[in-house]
Amino acid sequence: MKIDEIVKSSFSEIFESELLQEIIKYGVLKKVDPKTIIVEVRRDVQFIPLIVSGIAKVKRRDGKGNGIFLHYLSAKETSAIAISSAIQHKKSEIRIKAENIVTYIALPIKVVSLWFSKYNNWRAYFFNLNEKQTSLLIEKINDIAFNDLEFRLVKYLEETSFVKNDHIIYRKHFDIARDLKVSRESISRVLKKLEKEEILTLGRNKIILN
Repeated sequence: MKIDEIVKSSFSEIFESELLQEIIKYGVLKKVDPKTIIVEVRRDVQFIPLIVSGIAKVKRRDGKGNGIFLHYLSAKETSAIAISSAIQHKKSEIRIKAENIVTYIALPIKVVSLWFSKYNNWRAYFFNLNEKQTSLLIEKINDIAFNDLEFRLVKYLEETSFVKNDHIIYRKHFDIARDLKVSRESISRVLKKLEKEEILTLGRNKIILN
């Protein structure tokens, strides 16, 4: 499909016709493979990725190999954090990375900034997105502060399964440990416990939710 067909079929219920035309005019349709970095931390945000299909993971990283999983982006979403950084001319504080094949529309930040004063739909879209993603971040903080690792791990697996619409999660213990900011040994121990409780089944680099 061409970009005009994709924009009209995917976003006509969200944005007004004039804004749709600007997305078609200025947006660049892109398709990337799994594990491709779409927006990198500590870099200038040159464009905003508006997801058409696929799943992207948003992580906070410190530049020293440490990071923590924040939330996923799916169809019709983008990152409110990336938009906020870009319009304030700040370096990106997050990494957005493709989980599977992701198709998105790259929107130049200069154009996106102007939309806040031109289109009510865009302002509403951003504020709704920001509220949703802020709630997810607060929930993440609460989980870290008040819930044990088993609860956090089950929630992480269920969220990943739901977003990907697949009860089989292809992920190494090491990668899960990095996402949850704990040791690999801790993840392996809790996963074995959950397998004994028949909550899941462990395979080679995959986890099957029962």
